[in-house]
Amino acid sequence: MNQVNQYDLGESIRVSREERGWTQRYLAEKVGISRSLLSKVEKGTRQLSEEKLNLILDSLQEAVVPVNRVLIDYLTIHFFSNQHLKLIEEIIGMPIERFEELDYAPKGYIGQYVWNQVITIRYSIDDTVKGTVMEFSGQGCKHLAMRLKTAKSNWQEFFRKVLAYQGNFTRIDFTLDDFVGSLSIPELKRKVTLGHVWTTFQVSESHGGTDITNNESNGETLYLGSKKSQCRFCFYQKDYEQRKRRGIPLEEAEVKNRFELRYRKEKAQSLAKIISRTHDLTKLFFELLNGAICFYDRDPNDPDAKVDKKWAAFIGNHGAITISLETIPQSFEKSMNWLIHGVSPSLAFIAQVDQTFHSSLLSLIVEQGEMNPRQIKLLQNMKADPEYYQEEVEYYERKLQSISNEKTSY
Repeated sequence: MNQVNQYDLGESIRVSREERGWTQRYLAEKVGISRSLLSKVEKGTRQLSEEKLNLILDSLQEAVVPVNRVLIDYLTIHFFSNQHLKLIEEIIGMPIERFEELDYAPKGYIGQYVWNQVITIRYSIDDTVKGTVMEFSGQGCKHLAMRLKTAKSNWQEFFRKVLAYQGNFTRIDFTLDDFVGSLSIPELKRKVTLGHVWTTFQVSESHGGTDITNNESNGETLYLGSKKSQCRFCFYQKDYEQRKRRGIPLEEAEVKNRFELRYRKEKAQSLAKIISRTHDLTKLFFELLNGAICFYDRDPNDPDAKVDKKWAAFIGNHGAITISLETIPQSFEKSMNWLIHGVSPSLAFIAQVDQTFHSSLLSLIVEQGEMNPRQIKLLQNMKADPEYYQEEVEYYERKLQSISNEKTSY
């Protein structure tokens, strides 16, 4: 088999495996090979014997019994732009006629476009700081995912497009649905209470309750992180929620548990940039999860402590990989957009005052300004990675020059 065909075969195996929610370790153990060998096969750098290859292909042809499913489950995106009609058609790819236009909107916006109550676009006309906000609920994200698949696109390309349009992700809910009950939420809650956990979070919270009318449990929920933090995890019993909300018996619920990783503000934007560079959302989900929490059989500071067996099986072959979203609290991109759209009119006004009265207010304002700790940290990072930020600086130079040229052409 030539190299091109070997690569295509490996890619097909990877895609089929991920569609089933299988980890590399799961499939490798299923057919009796090592995970590292399967990884090389998927990359197209190793060949398998005909016998092992047929075992893999047969396994991937079996009726799909998913173990889990990773989803983008909620999105909000802000644009410093009033061209909401253009953004709807070019970012979402839907004709504006399919949306219901409403002449009212919350949070100071003058109107909104709504599709089936699951996709909402709030817009302003003259205020570019407010700009345009797109909001996708869980069902809205599912619809968008189907549109992307129909167009032979994917989440990676969508996130790239949004970032190319200078979109700022302000909320991302990254979710895993557990179809087989791989973990017990009450047991995870117990481990947190006992201190059998390592985590980057400083706050945890748990909820549970009983429906008094029929004496049925409403299920258990574990929160990690505070409500005000930019990153918060929520683990809960989805089957109990479905019984309460929709009357579905526990044994008939498709999803047993749901694990939600909720990101906001700068951490959402940092995650968006990572998603724009990855093709494997399942792998990324476990990297983020493993980078923030790990459950043990006892206090993790105990020399004999071992990772909880069920947690280790859940993490699977992603257990050795972690990823952090430690971010610069205020990005250069955000500062520049704020200056261009929110501050430049005031600066232009002060410049005219200086010209009229032969004063130097503008230069004095700049001299009196002091950077806050966030901006100092940002400048340190920019100096440490000049090649990366050089591109951003040049981009805003071109953008400002373009704006200036447009004004002089009128």
